[in-house]
Amino acid sequence: MSKQAESSYHERRTQARIHAEIPIKVRLPGRDRSVSALNQDLSWGGARFIITDKALNGQLPSREGGPLTLLLPWTGGGQITAEADVARAQRFADGRCQVAVRFRSLSPRSQARLEKLLNMLCPRDGGNGPALVRELNITMADASDMRHTLKQVVTGEVALSAFERYDVDQSIRLVIRGDGDLPSLRLRARVLEVDEARSADANWPALYSLRFAIEHPRPMLKKLVELLLEQLPSDWKSQESSYAEAPDWLRGAHLASPSEVVPVSDDVCSALEARYPDALNYLALVWGDPEAFDLRFQDLILGEYAEPGGWPEDAWEELGLLQDVHDLAFGVPSVRDNPLRGGRVI
Repeated sequence: MSKQAESSYHERRTQARIHAEIPIKVRLPGRDRSVSALNQDLSWGGARFIITDKALNGQLPSREGGPLTLLLPWTGGGQITAEADVARAQRFADGRCQVAVRFRSLSPRSQARLEKLLNMLCPRDGGNGPALVRELNITMADASDMRHTLKQVVTGEVALSAFERYDVDQSIRLVIRGDGDLPSLRLRARVLEVDEARSADANWPALYSLRFAIEHPRPMLKKLVELLLEQLPSDWKSQESSYAEAPDWLRGAHLASPSEVVPVSDDVCSALEARYPDALNYLALVWGDPEAFDLRFQDLILGEYAEPGGWPEDAWEELGLLQDVHDLAFGVPSVRDNPLRGGRVI
């Protein structure tokens, strides 16, 4: 099996690919005007569409030709804009061409819309098929480690270690969590390299060194990192490592795994800061954009990121206050005629 075919196989196996026939626009490399196409399927990591040979001027797109841009329709005349690399393309006898692409960069607004669209399209039948997206968590124990990781983020790449192997070219959601009052954030990422740093033995499983590309525009990453660096405490004292008794190779690794944030005392900060920092950072990424903020707020209330069993009263009140402040500062989105919550007046 070729490297490209193997990569495509793993992408299909580890990620839900959803059938979605949607008229879209495609902006080809070196062209100012977009052309029409028909999307066939969609996933977190990419899409596949049909386009006429005439629209392509008889030339199949390729990765060597440069990235293209997909424009998927959204409500209220909006759109999902995704910069993408061509994974493969083929021409049919009837004059049509099929093109598969991998997303390489989406803005926070387009990312929020893509997640919403996938959640609406993805059947929730409790089956055993691939997940919408695979998630990898890395927990930072102190501000020094967080600064180091954030400085990697702003370059567009992150290196870390994990006990689980991932496939090259696989798209994931990378969650960087901070213990205590350290900030957290969620990012689109794609696996660039996987190396076995240490083989498994009787005491420890195999350890892998991973390198990821962050799939967001670089200016947005720079702005986000600057915001988060301002939140880091200047006088933070590193906590004693949980791996103090572990061997040297393990103590030196920034380990990533599914993990939970250890909550801090409620009397130190707000309920959201203490117990739900990920929710705050999920909203912070789209702060100032009414439509994208509204989509993510709905996800927190009714969607994928809703708290199981409902939000506690104190956290619910704080979420309501955040929505009210955002509505007053930046306006109510056109898709929401009435507030998602009723009764609050400022």
